[in-house]
Amino acid sequence: MKNHSIQACLRVILLAMCCLITRESRAASFDLPGTLPSMVGGGLGSTTDYAGARDRFVGAVPGIRYVTDGGRLFELYGPYAQFDFGGVTGLQYGPAVALRLGRSHVDDPVVSQVHDVHTTAEAGGFVGYEYDNQGAFPYRLRGSVTVVTNAGIVYSGARVSVNGSLWLPVQRRIFVGTGVGASWVSQGFNQVYYGVTEEDATRSGLPAFSPSGGLEQMTGWLAAIYQIDKHWFGGAMIYYQRISGSAADSPIVTQRGNRNQITYGVGVAYAFK
Repeated sequence: MKNHSIQACLRVILLAMCCLITRESRAASFDLPGTLPSMVGGGLGSTTDYAGARDRFVGAVPGIRYVTDGGRLFELYGPYAQFDFGGVTGLQYGPAVALRLGRSHVDDPVVSQVHDVHTTAEAGGFVGYEYDNQGAFPYRLRGSVTVVTNAGIVYSGARVSVNGSLWLPVQRRIFVGTGVGASWVSQGFNQVYYGVTEEDATRSGLPAFSPSGGLEQMTGWLAAIYQIDKHWFGGAMIYYQRISGSAADSPIVTQRGNRNQITYGVGVAYAFK
């Protein structure tokens, strides 16, 4: 796979596969009362080369969800991982790490003349709450906040993401879900990923641009999951991202890309515990 933005990869991972492992396995608890199985799976999806791009690529990624004997939850989706010290429902919190892939050797001949962005590691934590209603109208409602930083290795400051999701069964084996989210970033983040320096402008012909921090994107998604049998699950998802705030004014987006980004994918998962 090319060295694409982690945002593009995470959209494929978390939306084309994570929801086919993490979300659907939680949804499967409607069918399997009292169990939240460990699962392994993979997803295949199409997304843009980097946040704000027009060009697309197809990616395949693995994922693991593992519930420990003590009831703790470990989740790994491609370059993103988190460990929940809370419960599989109720209050959830713990560390989170990610590999943020860089932007280099892109297909766009103009953006390829803008400064490269190196691959780097991010670390931080998350806190959230998940409500599981097992009454006459069962559903799962979850909200979370994640904060990560690069500690100034590639960008300065931090990135904050807020997400909410709702899952409910429409038949015994079919589940549907929807979610919304938003991300806020530091000026240092936007300068690296959306900025155009004077040197970049001379090489590429794009106007120089120095973005501020703030709201970077708003997101929404729809998904459907089918429980094939006791162990196997499959599903599909479509994800919408709207580049927002100062990032949306970058010539990388306005002249060479699109602030409206679509990702879609399919995936399968196997429950083994």
